[in-house]
Amino acid sequence: MRSRSGRLTMLTSAAMVSGLLTLTNVSPASAQTDAKPAAPPAAQAPAGAAPTMAPAKPAAPAAQAAPTAPAAPAAGTPAAAAPGKAAEPAATVTTTKPKKPLTEKQKKDEAKKLYKEAETRFDKGEYAVAADLYRQADEHVPGAAPKYKLALSLDKQGLAAEAVAAWQSFLDSKPDAEKFKDKITEAQGRIEALKKTPAKVRVATTPETPQGLKIAIDGVAQTGTELSVPPGKHTLTVSAEGFADASQEIEVSFAETRDVSVTLTPQAPPPVAATPAQPPAPPPATTPPPAQPPPPAAPVEPRSPVPAYVTLGLAGAGVVVGTIFGIQALSAKSDFDKDPTTKTADRVDRNALIADMSFAVALTFGVTGAVLLLSDDTSAEPKTAASSMKKNAFVAPFVSPTGGGAAARFTF
Repeated sequence: MRSRSGRLTMLTSAAMVSGLLTLTNVSPASAQTDAKPAAPPAAQAPAGAAPTMAPAKPAAPAAQAAPTAPAAPAAGTPAAAAPGKAAEPAATVTTTKPKKPLTEKQKKDEAKKLYKEAETRFDKGEYAVAADLYRQADEHVPGAAPKYKLALSLDKQGLAAEAVAAWQSFLDSKPDAEKFKDKITEAQGRIEALKKTPAKVRVATTPETPQGLKIAIDGVAQTGTELSVPPGKHTLTVSAEGFADASQEIEVSFAETRDVSVTLTPQAPPPVAATPAQPPAPPPATTPPPAQPPPPAAPVEPRSPVPAYVTLGLAGAGVVVGTIFGIQALSAKSDFDKDPTTKTADRVDRNALIADMSFAVALTFGVTGAVLLLSDDTSAEPKTAASSMKKNAFVAPFVSPTGGGAAARFTF
């Protein structure tokens, strides 16, 4: 009986050792997916049953594999496959735990830490690093202060477009008017100033380097091909030797970088001067027609003698008046010789003067009447003679207390 009991105990121990060795060769992942209920340990043979298998054979390989077997799986691992089944390859499973969102307190603490670090970098002049830290601090806890310092950091770097957007974002955040009064004024001034930043225009021509290249903006000559252009609309003009001038309209915004391509067209060759045509030969000379006699002069109507008679009549009247006052002057002269008084002398002078004037008028009208009466209109010579007499002849009568007469003057 003891012999049979010993054998049963050895068989049971061998089966348990073999099952444990099988479990140590299966990975936990495989055990989870392909785990099957473990085979129950070998049943104890009922008492009195005769042993029919050799118990010593499976124990030997188990004993050899025991030293190199891996560590046993962690507690709670499902049971492995039944003893004797081949182990499957281990499966790799990667799990990433989602990052837990920060609490409000954690966000504030992180924003303070970032802002403090940004201030240190800003004071050192590391504006690019400071701008990134201010941006992160504003993302954790949005506020006017980090937005202001972010705009200032970008402005310090000369990034005009980014700085304008950051300054505008600071103003749009509605900062406290009293607390940020100076900073609001600064932001408004910087936006206005930065929006006047010239744009950079790079001009590329085809062909690339023409002889005598000249570039002008709105008629003002520029230097080089990289131009500084104020924001707005402008006229770009490019000229070169042997090429026609090329113009195009451009519109640039502040702090913009623009590449402009201009294609130059070769000028057409100047036209060849045409040979002047020979003038046509003059026509043959022809015999001039005989001269036509001048047209007959228009008949001259005879002039009326009435003006001559009237003039002569006035001359006669002048003679009569002059004679009368001449006689009175002579009579007054006789009275003066007898009784010289002032009154008598005045009468002599007055009558003599009137007589002289009357004779002068009579002589003038007499000469004029004679000319009118004796002139002939059928010829130009009498007219010339009469005109010459009027211009070159002068006749004047005179009367004095002692006598009378006439004086004449002729100029040839």
